[in-house]
Amino acid sequence: MNDPFVLDGSSLDLEHMEAISAGVWMPVRIVKPSCPTANCSVEQLESEQDPLGQQEESLLDSYRDYVQYEGERWPSEIGLLSLYLLLNHALKHDDRLSDGFVERVFFFVNNRIEPCLNQANMTEMSAMSELMLILYGEEELICRHQEQFKTIGTLFQEIGLNKLRLSKEDMAFMTSHCCVSTAMAIYVATEASRLTKTADICVAMQLEAIRGETGAFDRRLHELGRPYASQIEVAENIRRIIGDSEFTTERGREAYGGDNGPRCQDAISIRAVPQTHGGVRDTVKWLKEQLSHEINTISGPVNPLLGYLLDMLTVGLIDLGNISERRSFRLLDSKMSYGLPMNLVGVNPGFNHGFPVIQASAAGILGEMKLLAVPGNAFAKFDPITKKYVCATFHSVLKAIQAISLLNKILGIEIYMAAQGMDLVKAKLPDFEFGAGSKEALRVFRDYVRTVHTNRFASPDMVAAENAVADGVVLDAVEITIGNLR
Repeated sequence: MNDPFVLDGSSLDLEHMEAISAGVWMPVRIVKPSCPTANCSVEQLESEQDPLGQQEESLLDSYRDYVQYEGERWPSEIGLLSLYLLLNHALKHDDRLSDGFVERVFFFVNNRIEPCLNQANMTEMSAMSELMLILYGEEELICRHQEQFKTIGTLFQEIGLNKLRLSKEDMAFMTSHCCVSTAMAIYVATEASRLTKTADICVAMQLEAIRGETGAFDRRLHELGRPYASQIEVAENIRRIIGDSEFTTERGREAYGGDNGPRCQDAISIRAVPQTHGGVRDTVKWLKEQLSHEINTISGPVNPLLGYLLDMLTVGLIDLGNISERRSFRLLDSKMSYGLPMNLVGVNPGFNHGFPVIQASAAGILGEMKLLAVPGNAFAKFDPITKKYVCATFHSVLKAIQAISLLNKILGIEIYMAAQGMDLVKAKLPDFEFGAGSKEALRVFRDYVRTVHTNRFASPDMVAAENAVADGVVLDAVEITIGNLR
């Protein structure tokens, strides 16, 4: 078991939260003067929990009205992140909260009981109400424990927990803070970091397939000419991934053919990658900087700052999808891909149709992504009845998660097509070698999707390619081979 780290209301940092989001179990030890029983057992919890009084039960019924019980659920990591944030923030207000409430959250965290929140709960109030009911012991709700999904009723029966007595102060505290949207924002930031690095791998594989000109990634151009930190990082990543490649050289281009003389430069969707991918990285960094402060403060539902940053990140992710779709489109045309077979058909063109429909799917998904570009905070409003400002941060984070899901598909299609291109050039130049990183990316991807030689139903391949991106297996393999990307 990992050593516990200390929570005291102000010690939670983004590094811990990103590790939790990535699946690392991180038990905690809490420090608060009024709670000497921080390391309490299940038996101690039971002795302090009584059934709800009639007044509290009536109030709990009103919160049940906010909660949707059916439908798809968010990744369980979001529920677990919400609990860490809730526990950390509760320590600063333990004088207002019941000991049983704080200890129940602590017990969930240290026993890795992961609430599975329903996607149909599309407001902070409904999401926090569901989290509260899970802690309380609402039998029909779902959690994940020891790698299995269970109803709360089943889990509580297995481990001997009773329903939690919630005071009015406990309920008011939970439903007045934005733990779920903050947890979602952390999840988005972690996933966006993965996708920016995966996009760099896509570009490297494209360069191998088209025997690309690497001058656009020269260190001097970025470190001396335009010294923007994220732009420098992208160029360095791609140089490392294709390091020692024989295909991305003048000798490789001459040996393969397809060029009319020396190549001056590749298309803007390739040569402008450091600037474009670098700009998206900046939006991720801005979000992470704010989250570093937010995780120890947890603003109430009137703070729109996270929403602004999430809206900006969504636009950046759309741009990442846009340039990816343009790169994959160029692989279909022999002139634009410098001699690759038309539509990436390696055998019997005319009988085998290749990748046009697959690439068209990327264009369609990109169109769906672009519908997310309208800022969520454009729907913020001032409630004339309550006289309160109602921000739309939760709406913004929902759009960002949707953008992450769609971008997984677009990058999956690009890797799928770039891998086909790499196989085709390797078949023609078997004595030439790919770069260490791109070679490993191709090897691992082929564990998911095999080379296309004849027509076959494309949907399973596209789903497998998406999973290879979403699960991070290609990225992990490349980083194991050449070290962590930036």
